[in-house]
Amino acid sequence: MVKRASLLVVVLLSFWTAVSAQEAKSRIPQYLSVSGFIEGQFTHDDAQNTFFIRRARVLLGGDVLPDLEVKLQAEMAGSAPRMLDAYFKYKFRPYLNVQVGQFKTPFTLESQYPLLKKEGIDYAQVIAKLAGYGDVLGGNRSNARDIGFMLYGDMLLVGQSNPFPLLSYNVGLFNGPGINRKDDNRSKDIIARFDVRPFVRNLVLSASVVAGSYNDGVTADAANNRFSFGGEYKDESLTVRSEYVRADIEGAGIIDGYYAVAGYWFDLPLGQRLRPMVRYDTYNNAGAVTTLCMAGLDWWPLSHLRLQFNYTRAFDPAPASPRNVFQVMASVRY
Repeated sequence: MVKRASLLVVVLLSFWTAVSAQEAKSRIPQYLSVSGFIEGQFTHDDAQNTFFIRRARVLLGGDVLPDLEVKLQAEMAGSAPRMLDAYFKYKFRPYLNVQVGQFKTPFTLESQYPLLKKEGIDYAQVIAKLAGYGDVLGGNRSNARDIGFMLYGDMLLVGQSNPFPLLSYNVGLFNGPGINRKDDNRSKDIIARFDVRPFVRNLVLSASVVAGSYNDGVTADAANNRFSFGGEYKDESLTVRSEYVRADIEGAGIIDGYYAVAGYWFDLPLGQRLRPMVRYDTYNNAGAVTTLCMAGLDWWPLSHLRLQFNYTRAFDPAPASPRNVFQVMASVRY
């Protein structure tokens, strides 16, 4: 009897464990998902001719609760894996939400674009240098992300069936040095962006600012102040966007630039989409001006496969100017 009872207990425990595990597995997709993308690129110009893996991202995230969202994102390409995003958002009201952790700072319009949605293979020069991608100050700032917290929300909703906000805001307090870094001085960076839609859903006028400092190795609180303003019109087919960005950085002087980009989506057979696009951008670093004129194609032959083709005519301050740059990138998302 004891042996039978013991066997029955073991069977019941095994059955309960299997059921519990199955229930746990079935619950995971309800609030957590795994996704990501891989990007391989070929570049040919006067200096190089190379294939390389540009990005390999892994994302884990979802809504743990109806008002609580979490996200982790890691970059696997490069010499070593590194964490890019690690944050949570709590959504109190449409006009008041909070985001805490490491994430993209809200400076400029173009820097907010997901990589699989921006028009060109590269960001405009002034966005790359002053909004965090290959930042002019270098180091860990070169991912447009930082550690801190931010309040954001939408206000003054208009429209009946599908309302949209006249005003959106993002205001945050950040360490300053960039990803995976503690603060290296006693100051914090204030970064804010305000977007206004003048009663037109597809049109946004935007302004953003960085009031901050950085440790230049000599001065712990050297000034690092930046601002931008611009606008964008975007509907299901047409995108037109332009921004001017300027920085006053102690020890580096005045750095500024602007860009204008336009693209139009064409729907092709079998669900394919094709977008021709053009961009003009110029970047001025202490009087050294570089201007890029780029034309490209953005093609989605499959829902999970993207191919991009960019040709750039570059006018540098160097004697070798102008030069030609050809880029091809394939992106696969999962």
